[in-house]
Amino acid sequence: MGNLGVVGSGALGRAVCWRFLEFGHSVHLWGVDEEGMQECVASGAAPADSAAAVASRSEIVIVAADNVKDDETWELGGRGVVEGLSRGAVVIDMTTMSPTLARRISLACEEKGASFLDAPVSGGAPAARTGNLVIMVGGPVAVFNRVLPDLQLLSKKVVRIGETGAGATAKLCNQILCFVNLCGVCEAFTLASKAGIDLRKLLGVVSAGAAQSWELDNMGPKILDRELETGYPVHTSQEDLALVLSAASELDVFLPASALVHQLYHTVESEGLENSGSQSLIRALEKMAGTVVHG
Repeated sequence: MGNLGVVGSGALGRAVCWRFLEFGHSVHLWGVDEEGMQECVASGAAPADSAAAVASRSEIVIVAADNVKDDETWELGGRGVVEGLSRGAVVIDMTTMSPTLARRISLACEEKGASFLDAPVSGGAPAARTGNLVIMVGGPVAVFNRVLPDLQLLSKKVVRIGETGAGATAKLCNQILCFVNLCGVCEAFTLASKAGIDLRKLLGVVSAGAAQSWELDNMGPKILDRELETGYPVHTSQEDLALVLSAASELDVFLPASALVHQLYHTVESEGLENSGSQSLIRALEKMAGTVVHG
Protein backbone atom coordinates (compact mmCIF):
# COMPACT_ATOMS: atom_id res chain seq x y z
CA MET A 1 0.00 0.00 0.00
CA GLY A 2 1.22 3.50 -0.82
CA ASN A 3 0.16 6.69 0.93
CA LEU A 4 -3.55 6.31 1.68
CA GLY A 5 -6.25 8.98 1.78
CA VAL A 6 -9.89 8.86 2.81
CA VAL A 7 -12.38 11.52 1.71
CA GLY A 8 -15.48 11.40 3.86
CA SER A 9 -15.73 11.26 7.66
CA GLY A 10 -19.28 9.92 7.93
CA ALA A 11 -20.06 6.42 9.13
CA LEU A 12 -18.50 4.56 6.19
CA GLY A 13 -15.51 6.89 5.80
CA ARG A 14 -14.52 6.70 9.44
CA ALA A 15 -14.96 2.90 9.46
CA VAL A 16 -12.65 2.57 6.44
CA CYS A 17 -10.15 4.90 8.12
CA TRP A 18 -10.21 2.93 11.38
CA ARG A 19 -9.77 -0.36 9.55
CA PHE A 20 -6.60 0.80 7.80
CA LEU A 21 -5.25 2.39 10.97
CA GLU A 22 -5.75 -0.94 12.74
CA PHE A 23 -3.41 -2.54 10.22
CA GLY A 24 -0.77 0.09 10.95
CA HIS A 25 -1.18 2.19 7.83
CA SER A 26 -0.99 5.97 7.79
CA VAL A 27 -4.16 7.68 6.60
CA HIS A 28 -4.81 11.24 5.45
CA LEU A 29 -8.41 12.26 6.06
CA TRP A 30 -10.85 15.00 5.13
CA GLY A 31 -14.59 15.13 5.70
CA VAL A 32 -17.46 17.38 6.70
CA ASP A 33 -18.54 15.30 9.71
CA GLU A 34 -16.60 17.03 12.49
CA GLU A 35 -17.26 14.30 15.04
CA GLY A 36 -15.98 11.69 12.62
CA MET A 37 -12.89 13.78 11.89
CA GLN A 38 -12.12 14.16 15.59
CA GLU A 39 -12.55 10.45 16.29
CA CYS A 40 -10.31 9.41 13.42
CA VAL A 41 -7.63 11.98 14.21
CA ALA A 42 -7.64 10.80 17.83
CA SER A 43 -7.04 7.29 16.47
CA GLY A 44 -4.03 8.44 14.43
CA ALA A 45 -5.33 9.79 11.11
CA ALA A 46 -3.66 12.92 9.68
CA PRO A 47 -6.25 15.67 9.06
CA ALA A 48 -6.35 17.62 5.80
CA ASP A 49 -8.20 20.84 5.02
CA SER A 50 -9.75 19.68 1.73
CA ALA A 51 -10.34 16.70 -0.49
CA ALA A 52 -7.69 18.07 -2.85
CA ALA A 53 -5.17 18.12 -0.01
CA VAL A 54 -5.88 14.47 0.76
CA ALA A 55 -5.42 13.56 -2.91
CA SER A 56 -2.16 15.50 -3.20
CA ARG A 57 -0.64 13.41 -0.37
CA SER A 58 -2.02 10.01 -1.40
CA GLU A 59 -1.33 7.33 -3.98
CA ILE A 60 -4.69 5.73 -3.23
CA VAL A 61 -7.76 7.84 -2.38
CA ILE A 62 -10.93 6.23 -1.08
CA VAL A 63 -14.06 8.38 -1.37
CA ALA A 64 -17.08 7.61 0.83
CA ALA A 65 -19.80 10.23 0.47
CA ASP A 66 -23.27 9.99 2.00
CA ASN A 67 -25.01 11.03 -1.22
CA VAL A 68 -24.41 11.60 -4.91
CA LYS A 69 -24.48 15.40 -4.66
CA ASP A 70 -21.65 15.44 -2.14
CA ASP A 71 -19.76 12.80 -4.09
CA GLU A 72 -19.80 14.84 -7.29
CA THR A 73 -18.73 18.00 -5.45
CA TRP A 74 -15.97 16.27 -3.50
CA GLU A 75 -14.62 14.64 -6.64
CA LEU A 76 -15.04 17.31 -9.33
CA GLY A 77 -15.63 20.59 -7.48
CA GLY A 78 -13.20 23.26 -6.34
CA ARG A 79 -10.59 21.80 -3.97
CA GLY A 80 -11.97 18.39 -4.87
CA VAL A 81 -10.15 15.10 -5.27
CA VAL A 82 -9.42 15.47 -8.99
CA GLU A 83 -7.85 18.89 -8.45
CA GLY A 84 -5.25 17.42 -6.10
CA LEU A 85 -4.44 14.17 -7.90
CA SER A 86 -0.89 13.22 -8.82
CA ARG A 87 -0.01 11.17 -11.89
CA GLY A 88 -0.34 7.46 -11.16
CA ALA A 89 -2.76 7.86 -8.26
CA VAL A 90 -5.87 5.69 -7.94
CA VAL A 91 -9.28 6.93 -6.78
CA ILE A 92 -11.63 4.29 -5.35
CA ASP A 93 -15.15 5.65 -4.96
CA MET A 94 -17.39 3.64 -2.61
CA THR A 95 -20.41 5.93 -2.95
CA THR A 96 -23.63 4.63 -4.50
CA MET A 97 -23.70 6.56 -7.78
CA SER A 98 -24.97 6.49 -11.33
CA PRO A 99 -22.86 4.74 -13.98
CA THR A 100 -22.89 8.03 -15.89
CA LEU A 101 -21.27 9.91 -13.00
CA ALA A 102 -18.71 7.12 -12.61
CA ARG A 103 -17.65 7.57 -16.22
CA ARG A 104 -17.46 11.37 -15.85
CA ILE A 105 -15.20 11.11 -12.82
CA SER A 106 -13.07 8.47 -14.52
CA LEU A 107 -12.45 10.74 -17.51
CA ALA A 108 -11.51 13.63 -15.20
CA CYS A 109 -9.03 11.38 -13.38
CA GLU A 110 -7.54 10.19 -16.67
CA GLU A 111 -6.90 13.80 -17.68
CA LYS A 112 -4.70 14.10 -14.58
CA GLY A 113 -2.85 10.87 -15.37
CA ALA A 114 -4.68 9.03 -12.58
CA SER A 115 -7.08 6.08 -12.49
CA PHE A 116 -10.60 5.61 -11.15
CA LEU A 117 -12.57 2.65 -9.84
CA ASP A 118 -16.27 2.81 -9.02
CA ALA A 119 -16.44 0.47 -6.05
CA PRO A 120 -19.76 0.78 -4.19
CA VAL A 121 -20.27 -1.49 -1.21
CA SER A 122 -22.86 -3.58 0.58
CA GLY A 123 -22.74 -3.98 4.34
CA GLY A 124 -22.10 -0.39 5.37
CA ALA A 125 -19.94 0.90 8.18
CA PRO A 126 -20.25 -2.13 10.51
CA ALA A 127 -18.98 -4.44 7.76
CA ALA A 128 -16.16 -2.06 6.84
CA ARG A 129 -15.06 -1.89 10.47
CA THR A 130 -14.71 -5.68 10.65
CA GLY A 131 -13.43 -6.29 7.12
CA ASN A 132 -16.70 -7.83 5.91
CA LEU A 133 -17.79 -5.50 3.11
CA VAL A 134 -18.98 -6.78 -0.24
CA ILE A 135 -17.37 -4.56 -2.88
CA MET A 136 -18.53 -4.32 -6.51
CA VAL A 137 -15.87 -2.80 -8.75
CA GLY A 138 -15.86 -1.22 -12.18
CA GLY A 139 -12.69 -0.11 -13.95
CA PRO A 140 -9.49 -1.29 -15.67
CA VAL A 141 -8.38 -4.76 -14.66
CA ALA A 142 -4.75 -3.69 -14.13
CA VAL A 143 -5.81 -0.95 -11.71
CA PHE A 144 -8.12 -3.37 -9.89
CA ASN A 145 -5.31 -5.90 -9.47
CA ARG A 146 -3.02 -3.18 -8.14
CA VAL A 147 -5.34 -2.17 -5.31
CA LEU A 148 -6.93 -5.56 -4.63
CA PRO A 149 -4.80 -6.26 -1.53
CA ASP A 150 -5.99 -2.96 -0.03
CA LEU A 151 -9.64 -3.71 -0.79
CA GLN A 152 -9.30 -7.18 0.69
CA LEU A 153 -8.51 -5.64 4.07
CA LEU A 154 -12.02 -4.19 4.04
CA SER A 155 -14.00 -7.00 2.49
CA LYS A 156 -15.12 -10.60 2.67
CA LYS A 157 -15.86 -10.49 -1.06
CA VAL A 158 -14.58 -8.10 -3.69
CA VAL A 159 -15.37 -8.65 -7.38
CA ARG A 160 -14.46 -6.71 -10.48
CA ILE A 161 -17.74 -6.65 -12.39
CA GLY A 162 -16.42 -5.03 -15.56
CA GLU A 163 -15.29 -1.71 -17.00
CA THR A 164 -16.00 1.75 -15.57
CA GLY A 165 -19.62 2.07 -14.44
CA ALA A 166 -20.11 -1.67 -13.97
CA GLY A 167 -19.62 -1.46 -10.22
CA ALA A 168 -22.14 1.36 -9.98
CA THR A 169 -24.63 -0.65 -12.02
CA ALA A 170 -24.13 -3.74 -9.85
CA LYS A 171 -24.87 -1.70 -6.73
CA LEU A 172 -28.10 -0.38 -8.25
CA CYS A 173 -29.12 -3.96 -9.00
CA ASN A 174 -28.31 -4.83 -5.38
CA GLN A 175 -30.61 -2.03 -4.22
CA ILE A 176 -33.45 -3.24 -6.46
CA LEU A 177 -33.19 -6.68 -4.87
CA CYS A 178 -33.16 -5.22 -1.36
CA PHE A 179 -36.05 -2.76 -1.69
CA VAL A 180 -38.35 -4.93 -3.77
CA ASN A 181 -37.77 -7.85 -1.39
CA LEU A 182 -38.47 -5.56 1.59
CA CYS A 183 -41.73 -4.52 -0.05
CA GLY A 184 -42.68 -8.19 -0.32
CA VAL A 185 -42.02 -8.64 3.39
CA CYS A 186 -44.20 -5.63 4.19
CA GLU A 187 -47.02 -6.82 1.92
CA ALA A 188 -47.01 -10.30 3.48
CA PHE A 189 -47.10 -8.91 7.01
CA THR A 190 -49.88 -6.48 6.11
CA LEU A 191 -52.05 -9.24 4.69
CA ALA A 192 -51.38 -11.45 7.71
CA SER A 193 -52.17 -8.61 10.11
CA LYS A 194 -55.47 -7.84 8.37
CA ALA A 195 -56.36 -11.55 8.45
CA GLY A 196 -55.62 -11.72 12.16
CA ILE A 197 -53.08 -14.55 12.09
CA ASP A 198 -50.08 -14.83 14.45
CA LEU A 199 -47.29 -12.84 12.81
CA ARG A 200 -44.55 -14.40 14.92
CA LYS A 201 -45.61 -17.85 13.81
CA LEU A 202 -45.78 -16.64 10.22
CA LEU A 203 -42.25 -15.24 10.39
CA GLY A 204 -40.95 -18.45 11.88
CA VAL A 205 -42.46 -20.74 9.28
CA VAL A 206 -41.77 -18.71 6.12
CA SER A 207 -38.19 -18.08 7.25
CA ALA A 208 -37.66 -21.84 7.21
CA GLY A 209 -38.78 -22.22 3.59
CA ALA A 210 -38.27 -20.81 0.12
CA ALA A 211 -39.30 -17.28 1.20
CA GLN A 212 -36.25 -16.93 3.47
CA SER A 213 -34.13 -13.85 2.72
CA TRP A 214 -31.86 -11.30 4.37
CA GLU A 215 -34.64 -8.71 4.40
CA LEU A 216 -37.08 -11.14 6.01
CA ASP A 217 -34.56 -12.30 8.62
CA ASN A 218 -33.34 -8.80 9.52
CA MET A 219 -36.19 -6.42 8.78
CA GLY A 220 -39.00 -8.82 9.69
CA PRO A 221 -38.30 -8.85 13.45
CA LYS A 222 -37.76 -5.07 13.48
CA ILE A 223 -41.14 -4.49 11.85
CA LEU A 224 -42.90 -6.79 14.31
CA ASP A 225 -41.14 -5.09 17.25
CA ARG A 226 -42.03 -1.65 15.78
CA GLU A 227 -38.34 -0.75 15.62
CA LEU A 228 -38.80 1.63 12.73
CA GLU A 229 -36.67 4.60 13.75
CA THR A 230 -33.14 3.37 13.10
CA GLY A 231 -31.38 1.76 10.15
CA TYR A 232 -30.78 2.63 6.50
CA PRO A 233 -32.66 5.94 6.20
CA VAL A 234 -35.74 6.42 4.08
CA HIS A 235 -34.28 9.53 2.42
CA THR A 236 -31.18 7.55 1.38
CA SER A 237 -33.40 4.72 0.14
CA GLN A 238 -35.21 7.26 -2.03
CA GLU A 239 -31.94 8.60 -3.41
CA ASP A 240 -30.90 5.07 -4.33
CA LEU A 241 -34.23 4.33 -6.00
CA ALA A 242 -34.03 7.58 -7.95
CA LEU A 243 -30.62 6.47 -9.27
CA VAL A 244 -32.09 3.08 -10.18
CA LEU A 245 -34.94 4.62 -12.12
CA SER A 246 -32.68 7.15 -13.83
CA ALA A 247 -30.35 4.40 -15.02
CA ALA A 248 -33.37 2.39 -16.19
CA SER A 249 -34.63 5.38 -18.17
CA GLU A 250 -31.25 5.84 -19.87
CA LEU A 251 -31.27 2.17 -20.89
CA ASP A 252 -34.99 2.13 -21.81
CA VAL A 253 -35.74 -0.51 -19.17
CA PHE A 254 -39.10 -0.72 -17.37
CA LEU A 255 -38.79 -1.46 -13.63
CA PRO A 256 -42.37 -1.42 -12.32
CA ALA A 257 -41.64 -2.88 -8.88
CA SER A 258 -38.83 -0.39 -8.17
CA ALA A 259 -41.06 2.49 -9.32
CA LEU A 260 -43.83 1.31 -7.01
CA VAL A 261 -41.54 1.12 -3.99
CA HIS A 262 -40.26 4.62 -4.79
CA GLN A 263 -43.84 5.90 -4.73
CA LEU A 264 -44.65 4.04 -1.52
CA TYR A 265 -41.72 5.71 0.19
CA HIS A 266 -43.21 9.07 -0.78
CA THR A 267 -46.13 8.15 1.48
CA VAL A 268 -43.69 7.43 4.31
CA GLU A 269 -41.93 10.74 3.71
CA SER A 270 -45.27 12.58 3.80
CA GLU A 271 -45.61 11.45 7.43
CA GLY A 272 -42.28 13.09 8.31
CA LEU A 273 -40.43 9.78 8.55
CA GLU A 274 -37.68 10.48 6.02
CA ASN A 275 -35.01 9.87 8.68
CA SER A 276 -36.48 6.59 9.93
CA GLY A 277 -35.21 3.19 8.77
CA SER A 278 -36.04 1.67 5.41
CA GLN A 279 -38.30 -0.84 7.20
CA SER A 280 -40.67 2.10 7.72
CA LEU A 281 -41.98 1.14 4.29
CA ILE A 282 -44.51 -0.86 6.31
CA ARG A 283 -46.20 2.45 7.24
CA ALA A 284 -47.34 2.98 3.66
CA LEU A 285 -48.93 -0.48 3.46
CA GLU A 286 -50.53 -0.11 6.90
CA LYS A 287 -52.05 3.22 5.94
CA MET A 288 -53.71 1.79 2.84
CA ALA A 289 -54.91 -1.36 4.59
CA GLY A 290 -56.13 0.32 7.78
CA THR A 291 -54.11 -1.95 10.07
CA VAL A 292 -51.03 -1.86 12.29
CA VAL A 293 -48.45 -4.61 11.95
CA HIS A 294 -46.88 -5.84 15.17
CA GLY A 295 -45.98 -9.17 16.74
